[in-house]
Amino acid sequence: MSKTDNKDRVELQNEVNEGQETNNQIVKKDSLMSMLTGISQNQLDQLTKRNQQFMFDIDRQLASSKLSDEKKQLIYQEMVPTLIEGQNHGQTYRHIYGTPSQTTALILEKEEDSSNLTTKSPDWQIALDGGLMLGSIFTLITGVGLLGRSQNQVGFMMGLLTIVINYFLAGIAMLYTSKALPNLEAPKGKKGYLRYFLISTVAMLIWVVFVMGSQAILPAVINPILPPVAYIIIAILTFLLRYYLKRKYTIVGGLF
Repeated sequence: MSKTDNKDRVELQNEVNEGQETNNQIVKKDSLMSMLTGISQNQLDQLTKRNQQFMFDIDRQLASSKLSDEKKQLIYQEMVPTLIEGQNHGQTYRHIYGTPSQTTALILEKEEDSSNLTTKSPDWQIALDGGLMLGSIFTLITGVGLLGRSQNQVGFMMGLLTIVINYFLAGIAMLYTSKALPNLEAPKGKKGYLRYFLISTVAMLIWVVFVMGSQAILPAVINPILPPVAYIIIAILTFLLRYYLKRKYTIVGGLF
């Protein structure tokens, strides 16, 4: 008998032994079928032994995580049909997902990213984000509105200090408005549209009244009208600052 034949026989025996070991592991874990939340026995029976073991390994590794049963159920209900479909095309779990450790790490990473996107940011970040965004818009409008106008025509345009007040109050208005956003998942009649309308309207009115009032009351010596280009530059810089801070802090929960 050649060395090649001996090598083939050894490899074949190793595969048989590995298959027997896997079968034993699955038999021991048959009683743990309920661990795979939301997966029926019929679905498990459609999986190959190796794919069954893969799913049990995933569940075992996720058991030590903070992942809820509801989220694990959604994950398993997506993975099992995918594995079954892959089997029909000769694909193993490694072809589809990689090793159990790699798959678990990817699941937890996605969950962390998703959690970061759904966790509302602190109030000061939401106010800062909204104030910079809305303030930038109105500062730009002020700059553009001043273009081509004489000093005699700028009585109701916002001065420098009024612009600062505008940014501050815009942030406060955006914060309270964001807190009153309707709950689209609530039952009909309890979504909070009326509350949102009232709070947002009052917040905007207070903002406009104080901004216009400051322009009318504050003397020009502390509230000067700047050249149009200065307002446009301020608007661009504060908008870029808002973009930078939003990315840095991953601000979530505002209106923009």
